[in-house]
Amino acid sequence: MHILITGGTGLIGRAIQAKFLAEGHQISILSRSTGDFQWDVKKQIMDSKSLLGVDTIIHLAGAGIADKRWTVARKKELVESRVESTQLLFNTLKNVPNQVNAIISASAIGFYGADSGEQMCLEGDQSGDDFLADCTQQWESSVDLFYALNLRIVKFRIGLVLSNQGGIFPVLCRPIQWFLGAVLGSGKQWQSWIHLDDLVQMFYDAALHSKIKGVFNAVAPEPIRHATMTQKIALALHRPLILPKIPRFFLHLLLGEMACLVTGGNLVSSKKIQKEFGFSFKFTCMDDALKNLING
Repeated sequence: MHILITGGTGLIGRAIQAKFLAEGHQISILSRSTGDFQWDVKKQIMDSKSLLGVDTIIHLAGAGIADKRWTVARKKELVESRVESTQLLFNTLKNVPNQVNAIISASAIGFYGADSGEQMCLEGDQSGDDFLADCTQQWESSVDLFYALNLRIVKFRIGLVLSNQGGIFPVLCRPIQWFLGAVLGSGKQWQSWIHLDDLVQMFYDAALHSKIKGVFNAVAPEPIRHATMTQKIALALHRPLILPKIPRFFLHLLLGEMACLVTGGNLVSSKKIQKEFGFSFKFTCMDDALKNLING
């Protein structure tokens, strides 16, 4: 197959690229400056040659949700980077001859809101009612444009991605390694996570199997509470947790509205992807994931 990846220079994109190349497929990267082909989302300009011979588009593009403090301008950028990049893809596919038959898009469990408490989140649930939910809902709705082109659409609502190559996991480990680890907020918030290897396999399977379509939660079968996860990471790193819990109000002072990313959480079900997708997880529980990530 020939796969075009948008946002392919990030952690997930690099891992997906490596998987497809290792399996003998052809990969092209569409990015602002460093890929095989360039686009300018703000100007709605895209190199149409990027579509030549492409069967499937894996759409990962979007500004990092936790990269900067959520000012009004930053929140606008977070939404527009997702919606406008999708609109540019749609317009180009609509107007340029191509053989693309599927688009596989990243989404996020933020669809259910920053904190959905003890509710078990299923793919058929309504979106939450905060900024994170609104941003993700607009993102997913923009992908629905491709139904007008009769494309097969797959959306993955991705949880907390664990990898020792980057992303959130090294950030979680670093203070613990320095004996500065602490539970954030109440510690009772749910963390629905997924090992990077399993996430990459989901994208790979979705590209190869034409019967796979629709929305799927991309999370491991065993969510974990934040305090338990922090304790397990400390145990795996052979470090004590000396400091007391960091209270919510302090995190809000430090991070502003974006603090909901660490003080909130979601209890998300993986049953649909296991039943309809037939997906078999390599890492089902946090202990197995940590053994792989920390001990290799």
